[in-house]
Amino acid sequence: MNDQVQHTLEELREIRERSRRLAHGGQWLPVLLLAALLLASMLLYQHPFTQPRSATIWRHFWAGLPAGERSVLAAYLYWFAGLPLVVLGTGAWYRWRGRRVGMTVAWSRYAAVTLAALALLAILAALPITPRASIPPGWSGLLTPLLVVAVAIMALGLVERSRGLLLAGIWVGLVTAWHCSLGMGRLPGWLVWLLEGGEGPALGGQLTLLGLHRPGPVLMLMALPLLVAGARGAWRARGAGQ
Repeated sequence: MNDQVQHTLEELREIRERSRRLAHGGQWLPVLLLAALLLASMLLYQHPFTQPRSATIWRHFWAGLPAGERSVLAAYLYWFAGLPLVVLGTGAWYRWRGRRVGMTVAWSRYAAVTLAALALLAILAALPITPRASIPPGWSGLLTPLLVVAVAIMALGLVERSRGLLLAGIWVGLVTAWHCSLGMGRLPGWLVWLLEGGEGPALGGQLTLLGLHRPGPVLMLMALPLLVAGARGAWRARGAGQ
């Protein structure tokens, strides 16, 4: 009798695990859509991979990062139309896949959180914040669509019960906060002081390794975890015939 009960429990565990894989096996496409949105935003910058001839203090980050943008209007349209289109495409994918495999996830929660974060960004952008000296430290760094993308990735991670996606969203948020609060590639004085063994003045510096003071390499670094997760998920789904 004990052997039969043990066998039944093992079968139930296998069914539960198979159902979980089936329900969450479609996350790869939304993940790749978000990665593509990040990477394609390179086109919004005047110099995504090269150093501009003159340095400029940027008061807004509508392209995403504090670097020269080609057009403020284009940046507005890209994010405020692009993110809803990604959400719409994600919803269509989950509905199609749900009809095909008979299981889906609560993707509407992901959609609600993403669109609410985008609406909050629009409200913050409408607030009169002048002159620049009146902006609290780090406040201007909140006015970037990249933080909305970070929230969207984390929301997708919660819906898909994926720790990897949660960490990827945190990664995008931290990299965004670093560049948008300090400047492209800038290192705080205390960090430079520690790296130099506690010697010399803590004047700060700039990280130029792999071009991480330019938008192109930074966006590629942000998107890398998403590309890996998406490619891995697509390969698994292909092998499972989903």
